[in-house]
Amino acid sequence: MKLKTAKYILFVFCLLMVVSIVVCSITKIKWIGYLGIAFALLGVLFWMIFGRCPHCGGFLGRSSGKYCPHCGKKVDW
Repeated sequence: MKLKTAKYILFVFCLLMVVSIVVCSITKIKWIGYLGIAFALLGVLFWMIFGRCPHCGGFLGRSSGKYCPHCGKKVDW
């Protein structure tokens, strides 16, 4: 999977989490809040799996630079 696609999917997980938490706070339905927490955890897990350098496989973390902090090769976002 390309890193650009992975970042987009991570953004979708974050958006779903925010919407779930807001809906939970408005409606006071607890399971929707738990769903928001699940979206957050799934987003973290997804990024840990797919947020890696395509060259060396090193975890990119919050790095959004043009080069991998581990191997120094160019990363296409």
